[in-house]
Amino acid sequence: MTATLSPTITAAVAATVSTVPAAAIDAKAILDWCFVIGSLDLAVFGFVYSVYATAMFASPTPPPIVNLLRWFARVLAGVLVVLTGLAGFTCYEITAPWQAWIVVSCLAAVVIFSAILAFKMD
Repeated sequence: MTATLSPTITAAVAATVSTVPAAAIDAKAILDWCFVIGSLDLAVFGFVYSVYATAMFASPTPPPIVNLLRWFARVLAGVLVVLTGLAGFTCYEITAPWQAWIVVSCLAAVVIFSAILAFKMD
């Protein structure tokens, strides 16, 4: 059984769909997602680094998993760098207020130290 919409509803839906571009994503939503994904990525990075440090100090010979953890930490640091760059570009593009720039700057500082830490994992 199929239902049909009234002509008024059909016209309203068609008008709404035609006025919204398919690729329109609000810049604020992009900035929000950068912060959300960045915070999750930082949490995973912290966990990976703590597992790596524990594995390195647990025995005189490091287990084989440490090579994977090194690689994974470097990938996470790279994702963090990309997200921070996107957040900075989005802030610049929307002429964000100074409060948003402070948050991006704090994120950038943590990302820089995370990247240094990831690439010094031996």
